[in-house]
Amino acid sequence: MTVIEVKALSYRYPKSPGSNLKDISFAVRQGEIFLLAGETGSGKSTLISVLCGLIPYEAGGEFKGLVKVLGKTWPISPVKLFPEVTVVFQSPAEQLLADTVFAEVAFGLENLGLSKEVVTKRVKKALAEVGLSGYEAREISSLSGGERQRVAIAQALAVSPKLLLLDEPLSQLDPKAAQTVMDILKSLASQGITIVIAEHRLEYVLPRVDRLLYLEGGKAKFLGKPKDFTPPKKEVNPLPSPPKGQKAVEIKNLYFSYPKRPPLFNGLNFSFYENERVALLGPNGSGKTTFLHLLAGLKKPVKGAIRYLLPQDKKRFALALLLQDPDLMLIRTKVAEELSFSLENLGFTRKEIEPRVSQVAKELHLFDKLKRAPFSLSRGERLRVALGALLTGRPQVLLLDEPTTAQDPKNALRLFKAIGAELVVFSTHDEDLAYALATRILRFEKGKIEEETR
Repeated sequence: MTVIEVKALSYRYPKSPGSNLKDISFAVRQGEIFLLAGETGSGKSTLISVLCGLIPYEAGGEFKGLVKVLGKTWPISPVKLFPEVTVVFQSPAEQLLADTVFAEVAFGLENLGLSKEVVTKRVKKALAEVGLSGYEAREISSLSGGERQRVAIAQALAVSPKLLLLDEPLSQLDPKAAQTVMDILKSLASQGITIVIAEHRLEYVLPRVDRLLYLEGGKAKFLGKPKDFTPPKKEVNPLPSPPKGQKAVEIKNLYFSYPKRPPLFNGLNFSFYENERVALLGPNGSGKTTFLHLLAGLKKPVKGAIRYLLPQDKKRFALALLLQDPDLMLIRTKVAEELSFSLENLGFTRKEIEPRVSQVAKELHLFDKLKRAPFSLSRGERLRVALGALLTGRPQVLLLDEPTTAQDPKNALRLFKAIGAELVVFSTHDEDLAYALATRILRFEKGKIEEETR
């Protein structure tokens, strides 16, 4: 049975200078795991938005071609596809609205009018499938990015869909969790659920998918089986390691714990230096984001101190933090306005702002998107916009929470080359990129942080 049929599909977002999808054709049968692959901005997320009905019903724009899903022909409202079609977006924040894990996963089930007993049973089953058994009472706000990602997947599974659409579901998962999620998806497909997954981390998905469509610039470059596909080489030339400078940050006897939970950090002592790029590695929930939030002052230690030692410059940010969800940082209607925001707050004139914005946009491969609305871009591009808004303010210390999410190696390298901060501390699950980009590695595990020899 054919679940998805796409013929000669082309699409252009409103105000986009060119087509975002160009003459795409493919079909997906029941029980297949179908992969959408391609570099950042190639059209994967746009295609997911088409298949869940958001395009063109909600997004507008120019839409041509035939799209049929489960016998329904486009355009169609996403509401009319639920619960047969469910989607997990790139950013969990786009769909997690409840206070607790149970309430979040139960939301769709309750809207279907199911009994309390059935809802409870299905919530427990869905959480078990994503490795979150016992998390029912946990607050969403206390979860790591990877844990929120799995809650979003559980929410989509709980309503027993016929078609599950996933946009970069592995982006915030550690290697073990990524393998587990792919095993879950393989099991679901064997039960007859059709799965379409857009993903960068091909090493985890290619061994488990039935077929794939590789996109490049909105066009189909390959359609077929994984055995006939040659993935692009994931090669990143290591960035040079400049000599260590003066001490920039000092952490002394730092303790931190969340309310009603065991201590996360017990007496941390670290110093960071100028010219360091420090990678934070470790599984989901090990404390990487919390550590960055402590460094940024968003969380206060129970005991101990963090001292910043670099001399301050009124024309630069002393410190900047890129959040794990970059969408929370985008507040303006055009990319150029986002990149101008920091400079405006630092008191620069329009004459001074424009060349700096152009420079950062070119460095981050965003120059042709300056007039675009940020939310018309892919997640990887939106992340670069959020980063660019910080880089224009030339921060001395830059903290990055999962900056390699939704970035292919080429864009990740470009991103780090554009950074001019004296100190960079970043978390990532991409260990290959971490070793290529960092001068120093810290590994987080069960509340401990170990220095790793490179």
